[in-house]
Amino acid sequence: MYIARIRIQNYRCFRDSIVEFQPGLNVIIGENNAGKTTLLKAIALVFDRRSQDRPTVHDFYSLLAPIDAPPRITISVTLRSSATDTLADRALVASWLTSLDTQWEAQLTYKFFLPDTDEAAFRDALGGTTDRTLFFEIIDEFLPKYVTRVYGGNPDTVVSADSDTLSKFDCQFLDALRDVESEMFSGRNPLLRSMLEEVLDIDKQDGEKRQLRSAFRERSKALRTELIGRLDTPRLFKLVSETGASDGGTPTLDGGVQESDLVAALKLFIERESFAFPATHQGLGYNNLIYISLLLASISFRASEKRRGQNAAVFPMLLIEEPEAHLHPALQYKLLSHIVSRVEKEPHLNRQVFMTTHSTHVTSAARLAPIICLSVRETGEIGIAYPSRLFPETTAGKESRTYVERYLDATKSAMLFAKATLFVEGIAEQMLVPAFALRDGLSFDDHHVAVVRVDGVTFKHFLPLFGAGVATNLLEHSLHRRVACLVDADPSRRESGVENARWKSCFPFQINGDSRSFEYRATSGVQQTLVALIAGSATLAVFSGKKTLEYDLALANESNPVLVTDAVTHGAVLIELCAAPDTLPTKLKKQFETDELASLNAIQDVNDRNAHRFAATYLRCVENAKGEHAFALEKIIRIPPENSTPLQCPEYIANAIKWVTLGTVQPASRAASP
Repeated sequence: MYIARIRIQNYRCFRDSIVEFQPGLNVIIGENNAGKTTLLKAIALVFDRRSQDRPTVHDFYSLLAPIDAPPRITISVTLRSSATDTLADRALVASWLTSLDTQWEAQLTYKFFLPDTDEAAFRDALGGTTDRTLFFEIIDEFLPKYVTRVYGGNPDTVVSADSDTLSKFDCQFLDALRDVESEMFSGRNPLLRSMLEEVLDIDKQDGEKRQLRSAFRERSKALRTELIGRLDTPRLFKLVSETGASDGGTPTLDGGVQESDLVAALKLFIERESFAFPATHQGLGYNNLIYISLLLASISFRASEKRRGQNAAVFPMLLIEEPEAHLHPALQYKLLSHIVSRVEKEPHLNRQVFMTTHSTHVTSAARLAPIICLSVRETGEIGIAYPSRLFPETTAGKESRTYVERYLDATKSAMLFAKATLFVEGIAEQMLVPAFALRDGLSFDDHHVAVVRVDGVTFKHFLPLFGAGVATNLLEHSLHRRVACLVDADPSRRESGVENARWKSCFPFQINGDSRSFEYRATSGVQQTLVALIAGSATLAVFSGKKTLEYDLALANESNPVLVTDAVTHGAVLIELCAAPDTLPTKLKKQFETDELASLNAIQDVNDRNAHRFAATYLRCVENAKGEHAFALEKIIRIPPENSTPLQCPEYIANAIKWVTLGTVQPASRAASP
């Protein structure tokens, strides 16, 4: 059994939304104010019976309409059977069943509402006003009369769920503002103390436990007698008789030390190498880990039928906000991996874990299946995306999903959190494009743009996350973000009439130069595939230039010596070409094949010939050091040398930047045609 679905109506940022869950772990991500915390709070309203929290006037959906009646908050939870169900599961929800199919379903409905007996008074107070501020003031006035009910089964039958049955759901909520040291070590019932009491004689039989407690009492009596003997009680109580207080009886000392008293006196220390220190002196991150570990253990103990009998929880669950708080990235990954393992190995002791996170390290450890992504749509509605569902059950779909999961590291996970994503081929684009954006006042940080390097031809594997190639009925659950794919054009040619001839890279100026001997392709197969894949999408776009980033950068900055960094081969000679673009130095001619030089010299327009000569030469000189060269060039873009000509951003890159930051671009340059 697991919580399969929740419907939230008129609660905080949710007008009327349905979120679906999977058994075990569910990881909820999204931008700020997208409803992550609200989702956990909604679950807690239904299941956390220990909490005394009541919704306030600010918990009602702020854009309620119409405003002519007392609003109500409704949260409906659907429980669904699973392969690991027990008889206790079915018995727990027997009176709440709403579907008796092989995979049965049961429902709980939380309602926070004004009783019918007070509705007329509410309407009178409202007086037909359309003033939204007044409307909420009246809600606040009537809030003390609002009641909370939890109904089981079909909510139309208005049958309240039994409180004893609801208590079988053990809901533990660990919020983001937790003070782990206070909750673990102090307070009326600190977690450490309660867990020490849980493990006291945990594996002993009842008879043996009684013997141990009896022996402890005898030993504690000796300690009590010794301690009382050291106390000068006659001096202490001397004034009692003199004041007449002894008329009511003579004061004396008695009592003993209970096991629970000593347990409460124990303090947690951390041993490290040859010394130990109090846990209160340890870092917040490690104490956070200890606290979460104890909380997970406490959930298991409360679900132990052997220890608690009929009081054992049947459905334990953990709601946790930002488990990554104060944790090093490696520890974030390790913690999530442990939780995943735990819910898989002990499904009855850890039914479901719901967590919110802003950590890419957590999402990379969780993989795709548990992730639920919330976002605020342009309409103000909350969008709900399920990345793992967006890959079709075809060979290609499974291949893409496997690829994404395998390479969904912390860097690539950033696209799940960003407001827009720019996919690039290599390290040069990854470094230089953000630099151009920052210089031109379109900072990717300010616009929440993730730059994801896919290393070659793997763009297509990531695009289903954003709706490309996805079935129509699943489009609403894709990530609604602007996405740009920055692709090398990589023109190519292959010999005509030759069986199994392979496409080989060529320069743009060679296209259609010898149609008798070659077939030509102005853009790569990768680009053509992407353009076809995103056809019809309003949020996806493909951008490319003439050949590669380096080639197009040189075309946009013809003969600018600033392009020549220390990483460039033949740098000194290349600077000579900048000064005299009409003549290709002999040393640089050796970089080209004879037919390449012939095609270059065949360009009729002198300016075009010089531009492509410089671009082709520049590309050949940086091909073996693209990363090192990009590193140097990135600084030059941000901080141009004195008295230099600033580098111009190639048009296709400028358009991609505008697309992911401003949502605007020149339509003709948005996507290249095959």
